[in-house]
Amino acid sequence: MSFDLAVWYQVGPLTGDEAFAIYERLADGIVGVVEPSPAIAAFLEDLLEVFPDDDDDSAPWAAGIYSTDACVLLAISWSRAEEVARVVERLAAKNALTVYDPQSHLVKGQAG
Repeated sequence: MSFDLAVWYQVGPLTGDEAFAIYERLADGIVGVVEPSPAIAAFLEDLLEVFPDDDDDSAPWAAGIYSTDACVLLAISWSRAEEVARVVERLAAKNALTVYDPQSHLVKGQAG
């Protein structure tokens, strides 16, 4: 079991229910759910500088990072969840991306 976060570009506000519907479709691998954005690649590059996607015991990932040109889905080890979530939220805000936390049903950092 992991602490999961999803990151994507979203114009305008979303309710927790709307974000959950998007998250479920992204997690199922459905494409075209959200618009591609170059900010996704920039976010992922920034994130991997802080937390490389390594297979060693120091990595915070409970599973490999799933990314497309439209989203990033993260499975984070619970022991590192708070630390990694803070970084994810900061980097997402830097890149004007939305972060969805399906555990608490919260949406953070939405673009205009």
